[in-house]
Amino acid sequence: MKFHRGVKQILSKYILESIQRKMMGTLLLVMMVPMLIFMLISTYISRGTVESSEISSNLSRMELSKSYLEEQFHSYNDLLFAELVDERLVPSITTENNISSTGAFNTQTYIKDKLFGLYNGDDDIISVTLISYEDDRLYQVENNDFFINHYFQTQIKNTEKTAIFDVNTSNHSFTFARNIFRFEDQKLVGKIEIQVSFSLIDHIATNLQSNGEEEILLLDKEGNTVYTLNSMKLRKNISEEILSSSMKANDTNYITKDNDYYFYQNLMGGQIQLVKLVPEEVMRVGAIYIGRTGIIILLISILLTILLSILVSNQVAKPIVSLSRKMDQVGENNFNVQIETRRTDEIGHLQRKYKEMITRIKDLIEKDYKREMENRDAQFLALQSQINPHFLFNTLQVISGMALKNKAKDIYEMTQKLAFMFRYITDKRGDLVRMKEEVNHLNNYLYIQKVRFGENLSIQLFVDGAVKEGLIPLLTLQPIIENSFKHGFESKLEKAELKIDIQMVFDEIEIAIIDNGVGMSEQILAEVREKLIFDTDTQHRSIGLRNVNNRIKLYFGKEYGIEIDSEQSDFTKVIVRIPYRNGSELSEHFINRR
Repeated sequence: MKFHRGVKQILSKYILESIQRKMMGTLLLVMMVPMLIFMLISTYISRGTVESSEISSNLSRMELSKSYLEEQFHSYNDLLFAELVDERLVPSITTENNISSTGAFNTQTYIKDKLFGLYNGDDDIISVTLISYEDDRLYQVENNDFFINHYFQTQIKNTEKTAIFDVNTSNHSFTFARNIFRFEDQKLVGKIEIQVSFSLIDHIATNLQSNGEEEILLLDKEGNTVYTLNSMKLRKNISEEILSSSMKANDTNYITKDNDYYFYQNLMGGQIQLVKLVPEEVMRVGAIYIGRTGIIILLISILLTILLSILVSNQVAKPIVSLSRKMDQVGENNFNVQIETRRTDEIGHLQRKYKEMITRIKDLIEKDYKREMENRDAQFLALQSQINPHFLFNTLQVISGMALKNKAKDIYEMTQKLAFMFRYITDKRGDLVRMKEEVNHLNNYLYIQKVRFGENLSIQLFVDGAVKEGLIPLLTLQPIIENSFKHGFESKLEKAELKIDIQMVFDEIEIAIIDNGVGMSEQILAEVREKLIFDTDTQHRSIGLRNVNNRIKLYFGKEYGIEIDSEQSDFTKVIVRIPYRNGSELSEHFINRR
């Protein structure tokens, strides 16, 4: 009795007194009944022959694919065997010491035609090679080119008379080779070999793949992936497990791992394995039919829910629909809607709160509108106070003209250099500029600093002529060198020395900037280096360096950028490495064309 009363109290307090919970309970009841039926049916149907039939089907298809693939592989062996019975092949690769120049040319022409015949006989053949052991020559056709090279015998010759099959993991191909023996004395005189891409099985793999989520692969005898249809590689532990299973007697030719199925077949005496990965969801295709049944049940449930909603709409849903329409009107910026608030249940509470919310929204809109108008006025005043960079450039030009007119050559030179710097910075250009433009800008900057420091500053600038057309991010050099003046020379009493060396090193541009400034302590140097690597905050000379370093890595890759070394009271050295990219070869999107 106590339990019964406790349940009744809970139902009365949390369900019966709330119209929202009453509707929720009723609708959930209608939905849960068919869902329970669906779960029972799906559980029953899932048990059965779906999995076994799929396994049997995949095993049969794998066996057929194995037979066809081995037939394809052996067809290349037949091609080589056909060449061994060519009566002119053996004489053509024996020593040519006693053959005339014309005869040697005809022999090479015959070998060339023979190899090209094999090479062009199949689109999947990568190369054809003929080796002569007597005259140590290697004849090869590859990429539609014919090569003759000296052959260095670095290993003991294989004297087998059968075909030699090998897998090349590095370029996803395999080779068939046959030794060539002289008819008269059966002496080993050479070898002929063809290299074939595993792409020859593309159409077989496509036919074997019955679903887009399945994967087709070939593994070598070490478990490495040598071919994949969808650029997928097996994990090492799975590859090893497949190889281990393939060596067992009475093998089932499939394993399961992480609920996925791996079907396999040994090819070419176990030197390669054909593997098909079938995900669990693909294997249990019967779930599709279960899903259709579930959809039907869900549709019935939805229909029952609609009918139930119609029955209770007069008591519950009607005020909600009315409130929804009021919300639509508010959504169209009509804040003068009339909302009834006479109800005392949850819907009445919702109506009252929504009316209060509309009132607050109206107040907020009025306040935001006033604030926006004030912001616009402030922005207009700020725009009025901005200085146009081109106006500043033109003004500097006028000042330099006045200085020249009054024979103040130093002032003229200074304003000219400053004007050119402003033009370089403010001109619209691409992200990358030619090195010679960056160096011209740097010369203008160094001129101003030279005038500033006078005889207390020595500058050495060397630019390798080979780098002038190379590309560099805009404003790379000035921020780095500006650090030397800002941090290195400001408190230095003796003569300041700055050395800038820009030269080509192999296929890269290396920029070395060395100053004899105050340098950095080991702690500060470590902080700056950490900033360049991990982009962490620091108070020392790295804001400009970090910006330049990040831009270099963005444009050219993470292997390029800035290196820095320093000793306190001695020197600071900054090395910038970027790849050489010729500016004349890039589009207008990347460089400035003026």
